[in-house]
Amino acid sequence: MLTGKLRLLPALVALSGILLFPGGAWASGIGIAPGSLELESYPLMKTSESVVVINTSGEEGLCQVYAEGEVKEWISVSPEEFVLEAGGSQMVEVAVTPPLGARGGYEATLCAVSLLSASELKVGCGVKVPLHVLVGLAPPIGRIAEFAAGSPLVWLIIAVALAIAIPLIVRRRKRREF
Repeated sequence: MLTGKLRLLPALVALSGILLFPGGAWASGIGIAPGSLELESYPLMKTSESVVVINTSGEEGLCQVYAEGEVKEWISVSPEEFVLEAGGSQMVEVAVTPPLGARGGYEATLCAVSLLSASELKVGCGVKVPLHVLVGLAPPIGRIAEFAAGSPLVWLIIAVALAIAIPLIVRRRKRREF
């Protein structure tokens, strides 16, 4: 009798996933919610959003999540690979960091593949979710801050400039006092 109830568990998890994330994308045995992603970012700025990967099958499976498309190099996924129990789910962070010259809209695809652990051939199923990346023009101060945050050389130049400027300012104030 207990095994009959356990057989219903994946169906209940899938149903609850559909109810909780109605905009999800589903394939046989795996789903991603939400069913599409739009990330707005600026050049050199990391922007991220989370998705939920759900194992709707009755078997444990190895899941892989990755990006495809023209801007796949900009996209990172964490975790990229994980084991999902039957009916289990996993939060996955999808981040985009556009390069300095990027402007406008770009298309990519977020893919989730579930490989059955019992299969030696790594046979499984997958689902693809459209991913739209919109890269805007960052405000000037934001661009300077982003550049400075990622470059130790910039901080070294600022430190040297301050090391020269502060003694000069102090010397001028002392001259004015006399």
